[in-house]
Amino acid sequence: MKQIQLEDKELKVLQTLEQRGAMSPSQVSASTWLLPGETLTMLESLSSAGLVLLRNDTRSPDGMVVAITQNARSYLGYSNVRGPKK
Repeated sequence: MKQIQLEDKELKVLQTLEQRGAMSPSQVSASTWLLPGETLTMLESLSSAGLVLLRNDTRSPDGMVVAITQNARSYLGYSNVRGPKK
């Protein structure tokens, strides 16, 4: 697996999605105590890296839903075994 280095906030977002499942960006923001704009920028970055899926969802208050990918689950499992990356 390609070496990925995530910031603490990004790791927190991925761990939240892993624990709670798919949710809207505003739910991610509320769950992680991050500002909405910061959350959306981070989700777009994580999506580009293949760690989350952002997809349109008319049932979501934000019009989209975000979910963790298998790549992110693998990363989280690997980082938990190896310990936190600093």
